[in-house]
Amino acid sequence: MSAYRPIGVSILVAMASAASFAADNTYNVFQAGSGNMATGEQSDPTVTNSLIGQTQIGNNNEITAGQQLFTEFSSIIEAQVGDSNFMEVYQSAAVLSSIFVSQIGDNNGGLIFQLNVLGSTINVNEIGDNHDVSISQDNSAFDSATATLIGDSNNSAITQNSSFGSSATTFQAGGNLNSLIIQDSGAGNTGIVLQIGNVLNASISQISAFDSYSLVDQNNNNNFFISEQENVGNVSVGFQDGTSLEGIQLQIGNFSSGYIQQFGGLNFAELAQSGDFSTSEILQFSGLLNTALVVQLEAFNVAVAAQTGDSNQVTLSQTTVGNFATSAQFGDNNTVLGLQ
Repeated sequence: MSAYRPIGVSILVAMASAASFAADNTYNVFQAGSGNMATGEQSDPTVTNSLIGQTQIGNNNEITAGQQLFTEFSSIIEAQVGDSNFMEVYQSAAVLSSIFVSQIGDNNGGLIFQLNVLGSTINVNEIGDNHDVSISQDNSAFDSATATLIGDSNNSAITQNSSFGSSATTFQAGGNLNSLIIQDSGAGNTGIVLQIGNVLNASISQISAFDSYSLVDQNNNNNFFISEQENVGNVSVGFQDGTSLEGIQLQIGNFSSGYIQQFGGLNFAELAQSGDFSTSEILQFSGLLNTALVVQLEAFNVAVAAQTGDSNQVTLSQTTVGNFATSAQFGDNNTVLGLQ
């Protein structure tokens, strides 16, 4: 995360600017401080009309950028302000694509790749200390990935593989936050993770998904959420504002929507839908140690489960077509089992 290679010559202030020998490329570097290392590699003659720009202000920072293999009209912009930061960025066969990276603080790290991409963008901002970012776009067209990390010791990973016109966004403010977004073999998907607090964990997986939307919004401390989507036109929303909450959403049908809202502490909610045109909601308004499970296996089903209080349990399972189920629990130690 904070690895760097020391160099023998200490540089107080250095400025360098050079143009590569490949066609119409530009390489610009600015360094201020001591023990910094900057590398820009775009000597491949198939790289044309592309840019690498690097800025380092501080001490013992390391930054690397590489462009190769028919990269055209693309750019890499990297900036480091602080000490002992590390960032490695590569573009290969990238056309009309861009990567922007900014690190402000100490001991931040990152690894970013664009391989065989067209019109795709990556934007990373790390503010604080001990952050780590990993982003890859492979066989991607017109995708966008954005990661913003503020605070200390946060981790964000985004993978877009064989994807078209999808967007992945993470925003983290706090400490020990972890997020993962995977968009694989799909198109037109949106994945968003918002985390404000401490020790939060969230993941979104959109595999073989099309025109689907997933949002995970976490606040407070020690919460966990998973969202997984396949197929077409699904919507998944998860909201957590409490302590030690756990939520899971699984959607493998088409044109279905799921919503989980959790407050309180030590509550668990799981929603699974494999049918089409179905809707599910789990609402845990307050309390402790509540458990809710909603399963819908066929099409045109609607289920709503609401809980307020402590130690309540509800299970709603609908395995045939066109059903409607609701459960509302107010108080403590209540149990509901609904099967259709």
